Amino acid sequence: MSKEDIGQERLLKSGEYLFREKDRGNEMYLIKRGKIRITKEMGGEEKPLAVLNEGAFFGEMAIIDNKPRSASAIAEEDTELIIVNKEAFLNKVNENAFIKYVIVTLIQRLRETNEMWMYQGIHNAKARLISYIRYKAEENNKGSGINIDSRVPLNYNLISTAIVMEPSIIKDFLNELERENILTIKDTIIINSLEKIKEYEDFVVTLEEFKKIEEYEDIVRLREELGQ
Repeated sequence: MSKEDIGQERLLKSGEYLFREKDRGNEMYLIKRGKIRITKEMGGEEKPLAVLNEGAFFGEMAIIDNKPRSASAIAEEDTELIIVNKEAFLNKVNENAFIKYVIVTLIQRLRETNEMWMYQGIHNAKARLISYIRYKAEENNKGSGINIDSRVPLNYNLISTAIVMEPSIIKDFLNELERENILTIKDTIIINSLEKIKEYEDFVVTLEEFKKIEEYEDIVRLREELGQ
């Protein structure tokens, strides 16, 4: 692949975002000079996944499977990038059917691993399920957010693998959300209200924090009673 095929260069200032999680992507990048920090939202916080150095490439997942960016990329310092054009890259990949199959399969496996990692950062089981539903709905809407009547495939085994939760518990949680009129369960999961699902997620997380505080106060009280 020649320099002409690869395309233009781009300079980022320290702290500048190259792209954000859930953005659409038509380019991948090679670091010519500098560093790029990769971050991902987990449990409402943006957490670092890796720092990429000179010679590393990234951003290839979005141009292979046309899905939104799975993480954000930020310049750790002043950084110079070489932009790899989507069309030029895919033309090279499509020249060999086997190579294309291998790359697409690896990208899919990597996305599944990234998802599992993301959800494991959310300790509360209900919040983990709600986060999965919101993420999939936004992904199905091309990263533009959740619209009324957004649908997520209802596959208990698939959801169970992604968020590491028993299918029976998933079913109970979904039934609870349906009773709250947040979503409707048919052959798919239909989100009735974006506002309600966000409010319920905030409520679950807040309740979890209150429980932690109560547990801490109980431990302090017990230590005082024991004279420690």
